[in-house]
Amino acid sequence: MQNAEIILTKNRVLEKMKLLLEEVQHKQTAFVWENKLEDEIFKVSPKISKGENYLGLPYLILDYPRQASEHNFFFIRTMFWWGNFFSCTLHLARDSKRIFKDKIINSYSSLSNHYISINADAWVHHLKEPDYLKIKSMTTEQFGKSCENFDHIKIASRHSLEEWNKSPSALFEDWKLFLYVCGLIS
Repeated sequence: MQNAEIILTKNRVLEKMKLLLEEVQHKQTAFVWENKLEDEIFKVSPKISKGENYLGLPYLILDYPRQASEHNFFFIRTMFWWGNFFSCTLHLARDSKRIFKDKIINSYSSLSNHYISINADAWVHHLKEPDYLKIKSMTTEQFGKSCENFDHIKIASRHSLEEWNKSPSALFEDWKLFLYVCGLIS
């Protein structure tokens, strides 16, 4: 508690990670504009938010697209989680799950290096067993059942913090892959 440098270092790291997420956000919004994507889910502006306590650690989140209503839930969430990883997560529920589920199930091979949530709690983000499984460890039938089992579908990528300088491009590519598997881009 007598070493202010710890907090100052934390603040500098979080500011750099915010700039990193802003770079990803810029790539996303430029892609939507350049490709004239007019789906309703792109109407709400991206949002970067921060928190101090996901399993005791700080985090930053970029949500885009982000659509939440009584009837629909479609988010692609890019996350920096202190001491753990970067991730990009496709999170669908309600109408979006119903609309995109079959396309996602048919994208098993494209998603094989990603993780799928197998937890009924849609707000678990740590990407560890027993709450998540690597898709390539599953059969196509198991993957399909996992897409059916809960009121949500969550598919996520994970990137090492050690490769932070490569993460904006990797996270942007994950984001585009999620749009592709949903059939929103070709």
